Amino acid sequence: MNNIACPICKRSDSKTLFEITQAGDKVYLIKSCNNCGSTYTYFDQEINISEFYDGLDYTVKDTRNSIFFRIQKLEYGLVIRKIKNIVDEISPSILDFGSGKGLFLHFAELRGCKVKGIESSKPRADYARKYFGLDINSEYFTSGTVFKSKFDVLTIFHVLEHLQSPGELLRNLVKSNLKSGGLLIAEVPNFGSWQSKWGGNKWLHLDVPRHLSHFTDDSLAGLINDAGFTIMKKEYFSIHLGIVGMVQSIFSWFGYKKFLIAELKENKNWLLIFKVLLTLPFAILLESLAALFKKGGIMRYYAIYEPTNWEKDGLTNPGF
Repeated sequence: MNNIACPICKRSDSKTLFEITQAGDKVYLIKSCNNCGSTYTYFDQEINISEFYDGLDYTVKDTRNSIFFRIQKLEYGLVIRKIKNIVDEISPSILDFGSGKGLFLHFAELRGCKVKGIESSKPRADYARKYFGLDINSEYFTSGTVFKSKFDVLTIFHVLEHLQSPGELLRNLVKSNLKSGGLLIAEVPNFGSWQSKWGGNKWLHLDVPRHLSHFTDDSLAGLINDAGFTIMKKEYFSIHLGIVGMVQSIFSWFGYKKFLIAELKENKNWLLIFKVLLTLPFAILLESLAALFKKGGIMRYYAIYEPTNWEKDGLTNPGF
């Protein structure tokens, strides 16, 4: 695949913000679309994108005894509590798109939710089935109803930035799988964050070429509104991904050029761990301040689905 046009509006008229060179002299450009203002990763060479999901931090490992698992349990628990406060159901039904290894669904099920997942990566879907007993659909989604019923809640954590057509997929997904009045929770990295500005082309969450879109408040809000949602709440703080991103941005000030998540997972480098622990208090303070000013490294939106008449009838929005 290649990516030579804006994933949001499909126009190619753009300006280059900066470039990133990876091993093998592959050059990726971070561009701003002149039409819709979205930011995206440009590369015209054909690459096998699946190769970039097979190693490093994307390798499927059993992390149930790790500190990351405990942190995710805490953070997802807070999200699940908000779901139950918003949705008027004792046991809300949740569809998690891009459910990965099933951690969020596992924690939600433990708290009484009825859960299903969609995950096209077979190793991740198999992990979710084996260790958590979850019902995961592994077919590549394009459109249609997946589990023969509609859900109270749709969650999509760190998926939209990976898609070549995130707007189209989101509209197709919610039209057939989310109830009218249902809740969407969408989480993506924040390209407008302090850590993004400080990290520059070394920012952790650029993650090229896997991340095709780099969302700001405006571009994410536009995508969600165009899919028929009314945004009710925004959050900018993540206990794990936000703080880790800030740690790497601080490291980059001192010449660090590697991928911190991969380093922490793959190498038992005690010097690196010591440096992370030393930096952690500053990262927590800075990321907390950033979140207060809506400049945290992660954006999490809560939105209510309110389909218009043309959406209910399965028609195409004349404004698209």
